[in-house]
Amino acid sequence: MSDPLVSCVIAVFNGEKYLRQAIDSVLGQTWRPTELVVVDDGSVDTSAEIAASYGTRLRLLRQANAGVSVARNAGVAASSGEMLCFLDADDWLESDKIEQQARRLAAEPALDFCDCHSRNFWSPELDATRLQREHRHREFIDRLDHGHISTWLMRRALFECVGGFAPGMAYSEDIDLLSRCRDAGMRGATLPAALTWRRFHDANATSGNAAVQGAALAAAMKAHLDRMRMLKARG
Repeated sequence: MSDPLVSCVIAVFNGEKYLRQAIDSVLGQTWRPTELVVVDDGSVDTSAEIAASYGTRLRLLRQANAGVSVARNAGVAASSGEMLCFLDADDWLESDKIEQQARRLAAEPALDFCDCHSRNFWSPELDATRLQREHRHREFIDRLDHGHISTWLMRRALFECVGGFAPGMAYSEDIDLLSRCRDAGMRGATLPAALTWRRFHDANATSGNAAVQGAALAAAMKAHLDRMRMLKARG
């Protein structure tokens, strides 16, 4: 039996600074049946040109700016893998990330989802003086965590079952999707290894308005509670 195809989707908006490293980390995976779809979400920098320079090694989609959720959904729709993963355009993967997770799912057909751990780091171009002023995410730097979208690998059937990413969500869209997967009875496993690198820098999507991000997270949590109440009411 041949190894299942894994589709990786990178959604990018003005991510020229780090995109090449993200792409290279996917194309360098030891799991050979891997396809890469890059969705340029209306960038005004050279992100699309960088992706296009790889030719047929990846599939490039271009769309008017519609947000990361729409871009990721478009990438999934254009892909054909039995398994799906996502990579933020400013993060990167260890070369055996997909292989370790794909083999776990292949070995345990009852599993729908597998994540791993991630190493958080400040991007090297931020100098010591700049970092002394930084308070954002300080408690997460130099430690491992898991659950971030770049750590995921899931079966396509699970993604389709819950309807993909909510198009209107600009923040907490990954938390919302994972919550819906869990509420639908997702069976998952977490690998102990740190197989992804999560970059913190001045232009992270999460470096924006804290109040807006908080409201998005609260909405995702409320939706989860509403689903739980509905299930309980149905007995």
